[in-house]
Amino acid sequence: MPYSVRYTGPKPLCSATGISFYATKEDKFIYLGALCELINALDCEYKGCENHNVQIGQKSFDEKSIFDLIRTYIPNLDQKIEERISKTTEEIENDLNRARNNLLLSHEDQEALINNIEIMRSYQIQRAVNKSLYYAGTEALASIVKQRHIDHVTTSMEPTLLHVLHSVQGVLRRLHPPIDSRIDIFEKQEHLLVELKMLH
Repeated sequence: MPYSVRYTGPKPLCSATGISFYATKEDKFIYLGALCELINALDCEYKGCENHNVQIGQKSFDEKSIFDLIRTYIPNLDQKIEERISKTTEEIENDLNRARNNLLLSHEDQEALINNIEIMRSYQIQRAVNKSLYYAGTEALASIVKQRHIDHVTTSMEPTLLHVLHSVQGVLRRLHPPIDSRIDIFEKQEHLLVELKMLH
């Protein structure tokens, strides 16, 4: 496998004085497990089920099973990953060029900034791989919802699941024709649940 999937961390911000991180721009890696569980649970081709109550935490996905599952639905996954790596590499090169041509920085600060950008190169590329997998997975999930005519998806109210459902909602909205949906959070038998409901 030419790529690995592993947690890196939030989006970095490189400056001449150091490297800081955007806590709000989390690594997509943290959502991949929940995403794969949803794909597994919703693709009930042989079950003929319409109501999907997803119990998360039943199965853990390792690196290979994440790739294999998403590749089943997205045959050009490697191409998508390559494109995102290429875009990220281009952004890194642009940042390096800006640093080299920044006349406001002293020579020492320029060197420090260039070094900091280079230090974070592999980190940024790993984030790009994780992001590619995540977006390919949300595409897969949206296509399952569409093809299976899934009416609603109800899961336990967990931040990772809520994030995935919001992403799928965005993908459904961009389909041709678009599928409108609504996300509701409610309590049932003293448990908080989240539901993605298709609006017909």
